[in-house]
Amino acid sequence: MLKIELADNIIVMIDVVFDCNLCELEATDKYGAIKELTSKTESLKSLSSLEQFQDSVIKREEEMSTGLGEGVAIAHGNCEESKKLIVALGISHKGIEYNSIDNKPVHILFLVANPPDSQNEYLHLLSSIVRLLRQEPFRQKILNTYDPVLLNSHLKEYMTLVN
Repeated sequence: MLKIELADNIIVMIDVVFDCNLCELEATDKYGAIKELTSKTESLKSLSSLEQFQDSVIKREEEMSTGLGEGVAIAHGNCEESKKLIVALGISHKGIEYNSIDNKPVHILFLVANPPDSQNEYLHLLSSIVRLLRQEPFRQKILNTYDPVLLNSHLKEYMTLVN
């Protein structure tokens, strides 16, 4: 469970799976990176609807790029089969051509799978991740952490501190 504090002292508890196994991405384009990350994420690759989820994320990207600038993107899509929000993280030290708003390559790619009936939690989680990624120290910590257990610990620590 992730605790997120909103304005007016409202606290939201979100049931989320952080599946950050330190996936070093080889793909050099966004669609390849999305497919690679989904196929390497333990919580996603066992889904019978994996291809449908990938299509949902790609369709979202075709509508508007989720490349936020500063080397960061948060791809996301609907995942009918999942019971919890799933967050995966891929790193590309060489960079991914992503059509970001600043036209710079992406080095940190978050992927969020949104189950049905979790729209509010999903939006709170996306907002929290965006706030985190605006912090240069957090981005550097992600890029310089090579241990998946430590990375998951950093994510949970920062998510609690930021919100």
